Amino acid sequence: MIRFMIALILALVAWPVHAEDDNAPIPHLKVGVFLEPPFTIQSAKELNGISIELWEMAANKLGWKWSYEIMDLPDLLERVTTGEIDIAVAPLARTSDREKVMDFTPSYLQSGLAIASEREPVHTLLDVISHVGDRAFIQLTFSLLVITIFFGLIMWWAERKTNKDHFGGQMVHGFGSGVWWSMVTMSTVGYGDKAPRTGLGRFLALVWIFISIVLLAAFTGTIASSMTVGRMGQNMSQLSDLHGKRIGAIDKSDAQTWLESHSLQVVPYKSVNEGLNAILDAKIEAFVSDRSPILWEVAQWDKGNEIVTEGNIHPQRLSFALPTGSKYKEAIGVAMLGVLESRTWDYIRAQYGEQKGLLGQLDTSGSE
Repeated sequence: MIRFMIALILALVAWPVHAEDDNAPIPHLKVGVFLEPPFTIQSAKELNGISIELWEMAANKLGWKWSYEIMDLPDLLERVTTGEIDIAVAPLARTSDREKVMDFTPSYLQSGLAIASEREPVHTLLDVISHVGDRAFIQLTFSLLVITIFFGLIMWWAERKTNKDHFGGQMVHGFGSGVWWSMVTMSTVGYGDKAPRTGLGRFLALVWIFISIVLLAAFTGTIASSMTVGRMGQNMSQLSDLHGKRIGAIDKSDAQTWLESHSLQVVPYKSVNEGLNAILDAKIEAFVSDRSPILWEVAQWDKGNEIVTEGNIHPQRLSFALPTGSKYKEAIGVAMLGVLESRTWDYIRAQYGEQKGLLGQLDTSGSE
């Protein structure tokens, strides 16, 4: 009886608290958005994109309401810092400087910066020759010569006694005949002045024919790649390649901060699209930003293949930002982790990655 009374009293004490929670108003959050496809995309009168879908799935799990406001990145960062908005939904890199003035949700993607520049056409024979000196071309040429000489050597060894007319004589003469046969066979010229007669020699010839087809295709592909109109004249794939160049980045972005920390002057732009157009207008020589938005923009409008994208430098983890000490941080974090662990998230990544050729860049390995 005493235990029953105690339980009843505790239930009566706890009941008003639960009733108050049940009657609590549903939060209506002010959501700031910086447009940067494929993360945040504006189409017609609605927003979508991988970041928008993640936020809406998390907010729906919580039963919350929200309203969007689109703004530039500097304004977005300023307003989340001052608490004028409840959350910034954009691909924001978590940096030490930002951690001092705002809070972050769990990371939902791992990305990196890329360098975009204008393709430089191959105009003269000297340009072609300079590209033929590429490291990959030299390595493949050396490998091809070594394998050709090797097969010439073993063909001479197999035919030197039985087929003296073609591979006989002094070692230098016979070995030279073997290398000549090997090169003629590889190039599919087929003069017919040297040919194996023994079973072993013919077997080696068949093996060499199949191998040479593969090697010759790779060799031809490398040359074509080196001579293709549109090869980038100056390889800009790492930070050291940017020194002395006119560089652009999105204003107040992690790319701008990172470049300026390495004593590089940066021209600020409002969007990736504006920065890429500045390259084509010869206002800058390179534009640095998150890799996925650059690839997205190039795929959308660069039908003439005028822009080339290199590198995947300065790895960064992307998150949403909240005002410091936000009362919504924990609930949003738990809801986001629930989405990131679901199969629906894999589908969303495939929708904005695989179908647009960006799946390799939309990597969740950085999620916390």
